[in-house]
Amino acid sequence: MRRGSSWKYLAVISTLCLFPLISGCGDSSGDGSPGLTYTGATSPAVITSSNAAGLIGSAYTGGNSGISVGDITAGVKHLDNGVSRRPRSLTISRALIKFVHLTAIDHTLAMPETAATASNIPRSTLNGNCGGTATVDGSYDDADHTISLSANLSSYCQDGMKLNGTIGALGQAIADRQNNINISNVTITLANLSASYEGGTFTASGTMSITPQPEYTYVDNNILLTINMLLKDNATTKVYKLANFRISQSSTIGTISYDDITITGRFYDPDSGYIDLSTPTAIRILNDDVWPSSGSLRAGGADCSATLTALSDITYQLDVDSDGNGSVDSSESGLWANI
Repeated sequence: MRRGSSWKYLAVISTLCLFPLISGCGDSSGDGSPGLTYTGATSPAVITSSNAAGLIGSAYTGGNSGISVGDITAGVKHLDNGVSRRPRSLTISRALIKFVHLTAIDHTLAMPETAATASNIPRSTLNGNCGGTATVDGSYDDADHTISLSANLSSYCQDGMKLNGTIGALGQAIADRQNNINISNVTITLANLSASYEGGTFTASGTMSITPQPEYTYVDNNILLTINMLLKDNATTKVYKLANFRISQSSTIGTISYDDITITGRFYDPDSGYIDLSTPTAIRILNDDVWPSSGSLRAGGADCSATLTALSDITYQLDVDSDGNGSVDSSESGLWANI
């Protein structure tokens, strides 16, 4: 009989939110996703020294400049003025990955060891660890380890994040040598899923795919995350878009524990347009820090670009090339806590 493994919380997925992105250097068209539609600007963003800060905040939080909805493991060290500094898409990914993992443990325990074909998972109810319920059904194939889930979440609360709506998940749940259930990959589809944390609310629709890095077998702390998603700020009703937003994260545990992160992809701000992101130098976040201590992000827009560099876990430097000639036109430094 299989038994559940202790879940490693994918801390790095949340820490990615700590590194603000910058903006880029605007027309409208619809872009549908189940439950939401993006109708904002679709041209490359124009960046100036006066709008950079606003674009940074918008890209950083996924649509709520200066305030983030919060992260699942929020504690004093993760807060600035009482507000968690984590992006919305990555925050919700952590809650849902844990949900899929717990569901896989719960249902595969009941499956026959000799099952060679897909078997239906009877509809059942899973309680959140801080309230609410999730009604789950699907199938599991013990031969190829494929698990398919459909869930309706009703105020389902996981580690402080409350979720309402529907999700689908397709991936592989495999028993390791100790007979513990692990997720080797999973794609999660969101349909108008409402999420709230610490009083902030947003709505998400789209997909997120999580796989281990090539040298790893299971989804853990060394992952590749691809997000294609629309995010609605419920306070402003603005919808933001993440397109082929890819994150690679590696964790090092030892005397000094840290995460190295790279980010690529396109972020759409409905008022300003899109920016294309890259990581010239891997972003390093020490486990006990709120902000990155080293690394940089580059954002490109309409014949312009900007690079945000971590000088320490307290300060950053922002360099802007507003005319696209390869030279820095303006440069400034500031405190992470003020972004």
